Amino acid sequence: MANDYVTIHNGINYAESLPMEIIVKIFQYLHPIDRHYASLACKRFLEASEHYRFIDDTKINFCKITFSDHFTPAREFLKSFRCFPNVQFTEVEFNDCGRFFQKYGDDIYSLSIISCDISEKKLSSILSETKNLTYLKIRKCSDLFISGRLFSDMNIVLENVTQLSLPENRHLTDLLFNRITSVMPNLSSLDLSHNTISFHKGLFKKYYPGNHDEELTGSKTVLTSHFIQKFFRERAGKIKELNFNSTLIDGNALQAIAEIEELDLSSLYLRSCDQLTNEGIIGLVTAQQNLQVLDLSLTVRLTDLALIHICDTLRNLKQLKVRRCRALTDIAIKMVTNMPFLEVLDISECEAITSSGILEGIAKERNEVLLELYLSALNISEAAIIKVAENIPNLRVLDLSYCINHVNDVCVQMILKHLTFLRELDLRLCERISDAGLTGMSMEAKLNEVNKEVTEVERKSDPIISGSIYCPEPLRPQNPIRISLKSKAEQEIVEDAMRKKAMLQLAMGINLQEQASSNYSIARLKGLRTLKLGSCNKVSDVSLIYNFKLAELKEIDLSKCQQISIQGIKELVINCPALEVVNLSECHNINDKCIELISKKLTRLISLDISRCHQLTDFSLDYIAVYCKRIRNLSVHGCKNMSDEPYLKLTSLDTLRNVSMNKLNSELEHPSRIPRPPRLPAF
Repeated sequence: MANDYVTIHNGINYAESLPMEIIVKIFQYLHPIDRHYASLACKRFLEASEHYRFIDDTKINFCKITFSDHFTPAREFLKSFRCFPNVQFTEVEFNDCGRFFQKYGDDIYSLSIISCDISEKKLSSILSETKNLTYLKIRKCSDLFISGRLFSDMNIVLENVTQLSLPENRHLTDLLFNRITSVMPNLSSLDLSHNTISFHKGLFKKYYPGNHDEELTGSKTVLTSHFIQKFFRERAGKIKELNFNSTLIDGNALQAIAEIEELDLSSLYLRSCDQLTNEGIIGLVTAQQNLQVLDLSLTVRLTDLALIHICDTLRNLKQLKVRRCRALTDIAIKMVTNMPFLEVLDISECEAITSSGILEGIAKERNEVLLELYLSALNISEAAIIKVAENIPNLRVLDLSYCINHVNDVCVQMILKHLTFLRELDLRLCERISDAGLTGMSMEAKLNEVNKEVTEVERKSDPIISGSIYCPEPLRPQNPIRISLKSKAEQEIVEDAMRKKAMLQLAMGINLQEQASSNYSIARLKGLRTLKLGSCNKVSDVSLIYNFKLAELKEIDLSKCQQISIQGIKELVINCPALEVVNLSECHNINDKCIELISKKLTRLISLDISRCHQLTDFSLDYIAVYCKRIRNLSVHGCKNMSDEPYLKLTSLDTLRNVSMNKLNSELEHPSRIPRPPRLPAF
């Protein structure tokens, strides 16, 4: 009998027929992570992903290992034929690794060493092999600086290093600072954040009582601003970026640095610098008028006077961050419109800023330049949020978290209508948001009211749950004299359950084609990558079931959304397959079946927070151990029904780095929901 053969045609292999130039061009529009997963499809895509244009998008991070040529992973990397320009070591103990740097040292352009156990000799040998290095970061390496012998016998000069970052090194001294900067003659960026730097002249006299030899070499015990300013004077023509975050720099020191001749800064970071004054900031702005990036977040002494001067002088500024500067008011915020090139604005947690500053400032006229806007924990009205959505159409990042009172379903609908280019949307603790806002169901009447510009008095007469559908009769007491014995919390739970049931019935009967033109669902934000809905308890499975199709979504926060259950999780894992970070903490309806779905369907998952989900058992850990092959961070904090040592069930996961499993504090009360501002210092 002749054998019958059946040929199965799977279609044309377009990857083989397309020229490599076209594939590379397409890959340029992909996120590096998406490009990585596309490279797993076929050899042709793998070759395209390894194109020289994409080399800088990849960083190799060695974390919590002993790095040696004789053990994995270094031994496996020695067999590779690729180059690795960006390398990071986190909590690594260095052993015999000479062969690795001899092979790849010339191709390494960026090197980060964070919280590592490394000696001076080992670092010198590594830097001697990485002669083309352009970026060097050394963070929290106390043992490296404590001896004071770093670079004492190093003859090499790192001519290509232009960016140096030395944050959180408490043993950094004048002597070491002089040595390090002397071997890097072409520095343009310097980061000294979170270091103990003495800016007071009296302290300098204390440590340098007149010893001229010591003044030439620098002290072995203290880091002073004298040698930092001396370094700036010598390299004034090259320095473009400075970072003094969380240091004791004061107004006089800042002004002295800003007035150095030939110093022309483009970026300056002064976050959490409590000693800064208005005079110092005004002196900075007057001397450095070409600044493009300025971060003054948590600078509690900053007032309207300084910010107005910034807005009037720095016309080329692109990024301005004044988060938690409590003394700022609407007077200064209105002046932000004087900066026509501003792309990033952060005025979060400035409690004195109101809707007036938004309506008469950044949202007054159409602004197509602003890309990122942070308005967290502001007391702004619904009208201000709607104006932001209407007049700033090109926003990529919008943060409205902790705006408890006025972010409602109408605001969400206007955001979904106008801000279709959003990549990140933060709505944490906006408790008035419900399924109606995210789905658009039953919102026609509310949107018509907004379009007709109803008066503010009429809006205040609306129900507390803006955009909610008509409540069924069980939610309304039949007898007005009857007194309910339920507590307020119990009554809210019942109402939420009835609302969810009614919304589900409505969703089942909706014809999507008919409703497409009359409402706006979350699916309009096709490029959304981050969505945070933590503590939005009126958001239920309905939002995840009804048109929640976000193919590019990478991170979602549904913490404390008590109405999320397996029904919504089923749709979430199907419609959002690219999810990498999922937060379901304190979602009490999440069970083992939900974790099974997440583990099986979300193949890219790298971080999962399921803390205080009391229904979860050890079965969830088994699903994670079997299916989550790329997970790095896992939080099972407060999961009472899990074993006391959950990490024993996860030993097969080579990628897992952090497991939060403390049960002792699971019943402690949470801190205040709104971020607490710092205390004002004595003036």
